[in-house]
Amino acid sequence: MTKGNLLVCRIVLLVIFAVMSLGCVHQFPAHPAQEDIKAPLVFGHIQVWQENPSGRIFLPEMASFEFIARDGGRRYRVDIEADSSYFFLPLDPGQYQVTRVFIHEGGFRSSAEVPLAFEVPVQGVVYLGWWRFQIGSPDFTRDLEVTISSELVQAIVELRVRYPSLPQKLIVSSLAEPFLLRSRLYEITPYPRFRYFNRHNPT
Repeated sequence: MTKGNLLVCRIVLLVIFAVMSLGCVHQFPAHPAQEDIKAPLVFGHIQVWQENPSGRIFLPEMASFEFIARDGGRRYRVDIEADSSYFFLPLDPGQYQVTRVFIHEGGFRSSAEVPLAFEVPVQGVVYLGWWRFQIGSPDFTRDLEVTISSELVQAIVELRVRYPSLPQKLIVSSLAEPFLLRSRLYEITPYPRFRYFNRHNPT
């Protein structure tokens, strides 16, 4: 193989590696270990709420949410696995946007697009707000309403209890936007195959 061909092969491999890296989802735990916490840091509270009764055995929970970095398209996923939970994300400074959330009810899974935007500062700690996801009763398509509000005092207490060695820096409230949005929650496969699961409420 000539030097020219070798150089071309190396360039092609680098391009393939770069494309694959962009396509990868970088996974974050909702509650990283103390040693993994560093500034800048953003944090918030997620709650899933279903107002009307459901024919299903399990109550809805937030499985995970995904977001991207606007300046490079890098993708991230945060596993929640609860109906109410705080999340803490040590991220690089920049603009970010939530793209999709995943809800599960036992073996059932649903997904919705929720374009929530937030910013990570160069330094410090930012509170992104209380993200409340209110969903409709099970159906082929379900209404999803997202409201963003503030519970800053309670959030600071949670932050100090969970990460007591975090430097006492100024905590800024910069809520994700928009403060209210509506979307559709679509059920996705696989469905459970057990008889006692009701796919949808009887009509």
